[in-house]
Amino acid sequence: MAEKEETKIEVTEENEMDLITGLLKAAEYKTEVQQPLNITRNGQTLFKFNVRPLSFDEIAQCRKKATTYMANPGGASLPLVEKEVSTADYMAWKIYTATVATDGKKFWDNSALKEGLKKAGHMVMTQNEIIKEVLTAGELEAVSDAIDNLSGGGVSVVDYAKN
Repeated sequence: MAEKEETKIEVTEENEMDLITGLLKAAEYKTEVQQPLNITRNGQTLFKFNVRPLSFDEIAQCRKKATTYMANPGGASLPLVEKEVSTADYMAWKIYTATVATDGKKFWDNSALKEGLKKAGHMVMTQNEIIKEVLTAGELEAVSDAIDNLSGGGVSVVDYAKN
């Protein structure tokens, strides 16, 4: 069996600032990286908005919002247990969270849009319900996938190290 070659990186005063600068730059991913997304049907662009990458904690929070809980079978003194995670709600919460603030106010937090949807017979109370009404199932999934890719989903650390 071949032995793995271990690479040691020694931090010195000379390269410490480069290392710190690189780490600080990496931490800015939520504000530095954006991707415009177009919602197009029948060859016509209906609207476009920008999304940003999500952190692990933000993704976990979206999943939590999309989860219904039930009483613990072990007794009321124990924490609730997950009953079901709604995939559509999970994707919609990811889209809401990843939409850059200025676009979020124009679209998902827009009271005129919410009222218009209600008048048209759509039962919407929350931003994720608005997103599920506005986007088709395929669009919901495509936008969610784009956010995953932007957030580093499926990226190998080894591939980054080679670059």
